[in-house]
Amino acid sequence: PDVSVVNSSVSGHEGGDISVQCLYSSGYKNEDKQWCRIKDKSCYTKGRTDTSQNPSVKISDDGRSSFTVLMTGLRLTDSGWYFCSVGEWQAPVQLTVTKPKQAPTTVPATTPSDSKIDM
Repeated sequence: PDVSVVNSSVSGHEGGDISVQCLYSSGYKNEDKQWCRIKDKSCYTKGRTDTSQNPSVKISDDGRSSFTVLMTGLRLTDSGWYFCSVGEWQAPVQLTVTKPKQAPTTVPATTPSDSKIDM
């Protein structure tokens, strides 16, 4: 395929980050590389720095055959379908963001204050 992804399903925790590697044919190295959210049709384009770009999404291109999308500070609302786009080709990716697991809280052991025995 002209465009594919290493993992078509990725998951991360709220507040964490994920990266997605998108692979493309060498003939597309000069095409726009994009990471798009299907739900609201918002796209992040490599190398563009206009104000609509989200600072928590970074795209880095190796210039040969792949680009990597890094999403940081994940929110639960980031869950959904996205796609890597190169030229007119797209490869879908499903992102699942979950709440971090809570560490079990331990109740400190208490000793009754009247356990001291006066001799």
